[in-house]
Amino acid sequence: MLAVCLRVTVGVAAATVAVITVRSALRTMVVPRGVPDRLTRVVFRVMDSVAGWRSRRARSYRQLDRRTAGLGLGLLFVLLATWLTGIWLAGAGIQWALTQGPATQVFAGSAAALTTIGAPPGGDAAAAAGDVEAVLGLGLLALVIGYLPSLYAAFSRREALITKLAMRTGLPPAGPAILTRLWRSAGPQDLLDGTWRDWENWFADVSESHTTFPSLAFFRSPQTAKSWITSAGAVLDAAALALAVTDADPGPAPRMCLHAGITALRHIADFHGIGYDLDPAPAPITIQRHEMLAACQAMAAVGVPVVGDLDAAYDRFCGRRLAYDRLLLALCAYIYAPYAPWSSDRVTGPRHRPPILRVGAGSTGRVHSRLRPETGSTRQNKTAS
Repeated sequence: MLAVCLRVTVGVAAATVAVITVRSALRTMVVPRGVPDRLTRVVFRVMDSVAGWRSRRARSYRQLDRRTAGLGLGLLFVLLATWLTGIWLAGAGIQWALTQGPATQVFAGSAAALTTIGAPPGGDAAAAAGDVEAVLGLGLLALVIGYLPSLYAAFSRREALITKLAMRTGLPPAGPAILTRLWRSAGPQDLLDGTWRDWENWFADVSESHTTFPSLAFFRSPQTAKSWITSAGAVLDAAALALAVTDADPGPAPRMCLHAGITALRHIADFHGIGYDLDPAPAPITIQRHEMLAACQAMAAVGVPVVGDLDAAYDRFCGRRLAYDRLLLALCAYIYAPYAPWSSDRVTGPRHRPPILRVGAGSTGRVHSRLRPETGSTRQNKTAS
């Protein structure tokens, strides 16, 4: 009787391991939304600890960039190895529960079934379990292979606009440089308006792709000085400056771009468990008044109309920057962003590490669910404007 109970217990435990493994793969690869998974988080936490340990010993950013460049892609392959190992262990457990063979025999039989190079020893039940294991092993491998084209397509879309911005405004990306390079001294601001629209669409795409494919956040740009998060910060700063300090009607485009950018960063932060305040109280931002005044002088020098009351303009800029100030810096530290003014250059404090046991609400959760229905839209609009 004791032997039967032990076989049942081992079989149930092995089946549970298989279910957890398959569930993790489906939630990470297949579900078309950001659904955090604990097993995936454990694997990432281990890899991130190794990358963090190596990054702390880097003597330059170029060296740090080399040491963290493979984190995103490495996560995929380590996840694949973890899932295959889970199926292998589950198969060995089920084989033992069905045959009670020696440990070496059941593990070798499970490996043969997983790799489809043989069949496990035993009766019809063991053969059927081996067939299921082979299907799961091949299915996981095909899932990751099929996942890569979508991943790299999203990466290519992300990098195209970043490269275009770098060609127009230079590196590293900076909000004031966007206005000084793209502002027209006379006539309609077609180039700037097109930039706001392009980046509004870019933010919408990144919000979806970087929660559906969370490892994308750690895929680094081909050039060391480029980064998706510092480019996003520069565009947000440019939109905030256009709304706060220019003595002209910028139209609705920069306001919509700013709102889309803040929402995208919050969605990504939600998935990775990075905290932020939905309705931050007035507080000093990391951009000092003299820095904004210097930016205003540079803009005025190339013909950008700047308001006369710069104290009031700085207050307006603070109100807009406050909505994404700390969040932008936290994301810069989280992905080891390269140097860029007004963003990664002022990162202080410990780097965020994602939780393991407490899985957050995901990309569509906390941004809306923690707001009261009657005030949610009002509060979000106020934050973006």
